[in-house]
Amino acid sequence: MTRLLNLAAIAAALIAAFSVFNLKYQAEGVAQEVADLQRKVDQEREAISLLRAEWSVLNQPDRVEELVERHQEALRLDHVEPKQLADPSRIPMRVIAPSDSDRALLTGLTGEPTGALQ
Repeated sequence: MTRLLNLAAIAAALIAAFSVFNLKYQAEGVAQEVADLQRKVDQEREAISLLRAEWSVLNQPDRVEELVERHQEALRLDHVEPKQLADPSRIPMRVIAPSDSDRALLTGLTGEPTGALQ
């Protein structure tokens, strides 16, 4: 009986050792995947940073103006007037609600608002 128990214990120990060994390699594989993904993320962030820097250089007003002047005949661009973008008379006025302290100043002796703001 003890021999059978010893064999079962040895088999259980071997199965547990194999399981731990297998789990260790799976964890190492996942850790390697995470490291690879982190490296790719860092590379993408560096590429984005480089592209933003390049974009800011390409959009410098002096450079754009020089390009427009150089290619004026092909582009046939004119100066933009503010009236082309929006008619100032069509822009709605901003309405500002009075605060409690403003309402207190506008309130007369009767407790009624005296000003147009309510």
